[in-house]
Amino acid sequence: MTYRIVRQNGDSIAVPQLVFHQLPNADEASVRVALYLLATGSTDPREIAHALHLKSPRAAERALLWWAGAGLLEVVHPEEDPHPAPAEKPLPTIAQINEASLRDPMIAVLTTETQSALGVALGHSALQQLVALYLNEDYPIDVILPCAAHVAGCGRHSVAALRQELRRWRADGVETGEQAEAYLERLARRQQSQKAVAGMLGLSVEDLTLTERTRIAQWSEEFGYGEDMVREALLHAGEKREVRYLHGILKAWHAKGWRTVQDVRGGGALTGSNLRADRPTPSGRDIFQRAPGRVRRLKREE
Repeated sequence: MTYRIVRQNGDSIAVPQLVFHQLPNADEASVRVALYLLATGSTDPREIAHALHLKSPRAAERALLWWAGAGLLEVVHPEEDPHPAPAEKPLPTIAQINEASLRDPMIAVLTTETQSALGVALGHSALQQLVALYLNEDYPIDVILPCAAHVAGCGRHSVAALRQELRRWRADGVETGEQAEAYLERLARRQQSQKAVAGMLGLSVEDLTLTERTRIAQWSEEFGYGEDMVREALLHAGEKREVRYLHGILKAWHAKGWRTVQDVRGGGALTGSNLRADRPTPSGRDIFQRAPGRVRRLKREE
């Protein structure tokens, strides 16, 4: 079977030769981002992530940064940006909040439920900042409320902390209540992974640095590894029982396409050890544990 390009199959775009030179080095997301920005001219990470169904705007940011390093893009400094970010809208006054509440009853729900979630009574200034999140920054109430409960659970009980966390969520692509729910579930899984790894290393979660927490999240969310693979990596780490060394092992396995413990052992990673690739745990018939003085019996070769 042979193929040929269909003529006039949609509008054509010019693709710089640099893109073709970098194809062997670019991953799938980077190639998609390059084609999208060449077709649309957009370099907004949020727009790109939404259009290409990427995991988050950060994935688009990484691709844009990669192409900037490759020479396809150039970094525009804020003072050189021909389209600077618009100035923030002023906070609504209490009178404006009361007037808006008459038109939108959800504002009353927002103020009441957020105070309940944060566990504090908000003064006039805090109320203005809270309502501004809804009116000025367009955060949905079904995103604000779970975020408020989350920051309170982390020991932070202010609207300033809520605003900071909401911006972090938005940067990660959280725009709806359903996405907020899924995001909180992902955060819960991250905390569970961090706790499990810290326990394996004889540490507490508080002992882990931000970099270490990021790497642990990468093991499950990017590599797709569970606790069994981390424990397997510990067998190879020997006395180097630290997150940085484990990350190197797991990253190498992921690059080789090893996804399970059986893949690792079948790939010869534990050559010479008393383990079998087709058996996840030892059988209990370890030849080094036989009774003292007992003669080792070997199978006769056919």
